[in-house]
Amino acid sequence: MKLLSRMLAAAAAATLGAVASVTMLSGPALAATYSTGHIDILDLDYEGTALSLNAKTYAGVTPVTDDLSPSGNVFRVLSSWTTTVPSGSSWSCLGPAGSTMYVLPQDYDAAKLYPGWNTEDVASAQGPVKLELVSATSNPPGGRFTLYTTVKSGLVVVPTFRLNSNTAAGCNLPVWPGGISAGGHGHSNFAFSQLGTYTVTFKATAQNGSGATTGNVVYTFQVG
Repeated sequence: MKLLSRMLAAAAAATLGAVASVTMLSGPALAATYSTGHIDILDLDYEGTALSLNAKTYAGVTPVTDDLSPSGNVFRVLSSWTTTVPSGSSWSCLGPAGSTMYVLPQDYDAAKLYPGWNTEDVASAQGPVKLELVSATSNPPGGRFTLYTTVKSGLVVVPTFRLNSNTAAGCNLPVWPGGISAGGHGHSNFAFSQLGTYTVTFKATAQNGSGATTGNVVYTFQVG
């Protein structure tokens, strides 16, 4: 009887263990907040006839995956990750000169999330990819989202705006100009105008070949 009891107990424990494993691998348990490491936040993949938009993580980020769903996951910008908007007309669409922006930087910093975009898994026949900023809202309201790159021209830093929710005259930029070439990988500044939670919706379309679209894909950014 003692042997039978031990066998039944072991079987019950194994069953509970199996159930626990399934629970931990499904649903909200997978949700995570990412604030460090190399992550291509806008990762585009074309497979078969389908175009998908998700995130790609690299070594040092758990999990390492080419298909991290934005749903349920949060990309965080700490309140100390700030930049002051320079003076000059080239910067005016980022915000008023002297104002503060909270930024995930284009340049690598081991202490911060290193955000990128990626079309390496999009066949050249499908590109360029049209990337749209469908909407960007914040809680509390009023926050702006800007995606831009910078280059140095001598001692001067020059911005190029790729997507911008700024509604000021001449600043709103809902479509990445010229599209993103297939087979590429790069990094940009992801900037936010105030603390809060941002819901940012993107949509991508393969402009040649099948014309496949991702539909609307929603990302969550926590600033602060």
